[in-house]
Amino acid sequence: MNKKRVIQIIVSIVAFYLILMLLLFAVESIPKDSPSSIDSLGDAAWYVLATLTTVGYGDVTPISFPGKVIGAIMMVSSAGVLTFLLGLVFTLLFGRLLPTFTLWRYRKKDWYIFSSVDERSQLLAEGLSKDDPGAAYIFCGSEKNLSQEHYPAMKYHVITDTPLEMVINRQDTDAKCFIFLVTENKWQNYDVGKNLLSKVHKERLKVYCEAEHVPDHMPAALTVFNKPDCIARKYWNDNPLGQNESVILLIGDGSTAGKILERSLLINVFPPSQTIEYHVFGNWENFRRDHYELENIVGINGLNFDDDGIFFEDKNWNASADLIKRASRIIICFDDEDKNRSVVEELNSYFPTKAVIDVYSDGTDETFRSFGGDTGIFTREIVMHEKLNRVARMLNEIYRTKTGSGPSWAELTEFKRQSNIAAADHMLTKIRLLRPQDDIREVTPETCALAYEVYKTFNEEQKDACRWLEHKRWVRFHVLNNWSYSPVRNNEMRQHTMIVPYESLGLEEQLLDDMAWELLGEIT
Repeated sequence: MNKKRVIQIIVSIVAFYLILMLLLFAVESIPKDSPSSIDSLGDAAWYVLATLTTVGYGDVTPISFPGKVIGAIMMVSSAGVLTFLLGLVFTLLFGRLLPTFTLWRYRKKDWYIFSSVDERSQLLAEGLSKDDPGAAYIFCGSEKNLSQEHYPAMKYHVITDTPLEMVINRQDTDAKCFIFLVTENKWQNYDVGKNLLSKVHKERLKVYCEAEHVPDHMPAALTVFNKPDCIARKYWNDNPLGQNESVILLIGDGSTAGKILERSLLINVFPPSQTIEYHVFGNWENFRRDHYELENIVGINGLNFDDDGIFFEDKNWNASADLIKRASRIIICFDDEDKNRSVVEELNSYFPTKAVIDVYSDGTDETFRSFGGDTGIFTREIVMHEKLNRVARMLNEIYRTKTGSGPSWAELTEFKRQSNIAAADHMLTKIRLLRPQDDIREVTPETCALAYEVYKTFNEEQKDACRWLEHKRWVRFHVLNNWSYSPVRNNEMRQHTMIVPYESLGLEEQLLDDMAWELLGEIT
């Protein structure tokens, strides 16, 4: 029950008993054969209090018939009113005062604050608590119970219905504060996050909000993420393409499938010796409309000479038996998980294939690999991507050092930040290209050191091939965001002078692409 409603009820109760008290005094003041024990407003008030609390001392009682009727009304209503008032006191004590006291006790700890008490918030909190068990986990909402499944993981936690801004102000200024806005209303998440950062001036405050739209200008302390993109990033990080994989079938459409393809085009950027065929099934009209420059970076319904191709199939996947036999990997990712299971059951029943089958599903099965479950998505690295951001920041600093100019990370537009993050996302691919004999699955200082040792032995021709690859990746990122070539740069119209073949760049511009490879040494 909200605060305004509680106040209305209390005022109504006070008014009700005040009216009864005045009526009681009025009827008992009328001269009678027997003198009344209620001969003042004070006596009437005492009777009301004794009746309301069900004490009933009996020292003052009404003697008139109307007075007894009023007394009976009080007696009947008192039980319900007293129960309500005791419940209100209990709620105030355990719903407000106890959480407030607990927040005060935790004030020196780092805080992870969640805008709701739903399943996803608790799942994320459980994942975060494994990396930071000494922090406090605070849930803002009216729901008072945590799921028993997630409860044991959080040693320090509290649920409060205190407004978010007031909660933040109760923490010590030296402690870190991370806020997660993960309600179903994606637009509201972003607005709340932006408003918080404009009102709350706390140096160590970071806000993470789930939203669909990423504006180009937003505070550096605000990070926007969305589930489909998180699923795609984790999928390709966990399941990078191998050297022998060249035919990818993508069965499904919708936001998750679109992000899987988009992220693959950015991460799986290889030398000309390995080109990828993407065969996609479903309704991809929106994807093609949103990426109207796509034909400038990949072949459409065909392969370019040294580049990948996307085949937008106009027939059902189950009418493509020969293609299924050729496939290296089959990714089934409709947004409807039940539909995905139906597809994989039909695929396993009727279509022989050598391909690895990956299915967007929470469930597991020995016939396919599942991905996209909330347990794997709502984790510290996928939502906060601290390691990824750290690599992206390093890349930006290397660029500033090498060129002697350029904005700091905080001064970058969100598009520029995402450009650096896309470069960081490609680091695993670079490592695997440099160390093909090792099945490396993670970017660590150790794996970067192994790859950098190989890079340092490269001659100029080999380094030039590396620069070619990095420029190809950079162009892909821009063109996927509908940038195009122009002899004059115009950020507003998304036009850039360097969206040209690598061979058309000047030597100085080509050498700038060394930075992405030199970052391996910096991470080491």
